[in-house]
Amino acid sequence: MTRPIGEWIHEHVPDDRDLNQPELARLATIIGELPDLWRDKVRHDAGKRYYDQLYRDSHVDVWLICWLDDQKTGYHDHDLSSGGVYVCEGTLIEDRFMFSVAGLEHSSRERPAGDSFVFDGAYIHGMRHAGGPPVTSIHCYSPPLWRMGYYEADAQGSLSRMPVTSIHCYSPPLWRMGYYEADAQGSLSRISMTYLDEIAESA
Repeated sequence: MTRPIGEWIHEHVPDDRDLNQPELARLATIIGELPDLWRDKVRHDAGKRYYDQLYRDSHVDVWLICWLDDQKTGYHDHDLSSGGVYVCEGTLIEDRFMFSVAGLEHSSRERPAGDSFVFDGAYIHGMRHAGGPPVTSIHCYSPPLWRMGYYEADAQGSLSRMPVTSIHCYSPPLWRMGYYEADAQGSLSRISMTYLDEIAESA
């Protein structure tokens, strides 16, 4: 019998603050290793990547994502939310851009079953099915995921960020700008600055 995930989270997760990245990694891993909390939600659909929000409160939300061949997210960031991911079964590929002496380069790495990883809201990556068996993964975000940035080519072929809210509203905030630099691991990362920060920088 499947246990309600909300009941489990209320017993094990602080309810008065956002979670940090190590806590998100632990949460995703523990939930991923307790299939009674999510197994009845698993659905692999050849027509589209399947995802289900298992839980959400004011500090954290939890998603189940199911992947088959050629299903992918595209490049994106998570705006203000840090994330923790646990791969329950199968293998994902994580794509990212890395800074090197030659400039900006594409890099990929496997995320096999049992792998857990974290990122902050500015981290830019893409996830895709690696081929082979179906993939099931658990994704935890804090604060809860509300807005993301997707990266696509604009009309001139330049990389451009499109903000997307949870209700798919395409309206970029006029008061925030994004700058792109290498993070501690050399990956391309977005740094948000408010309009007032930009004025101060240029003064």
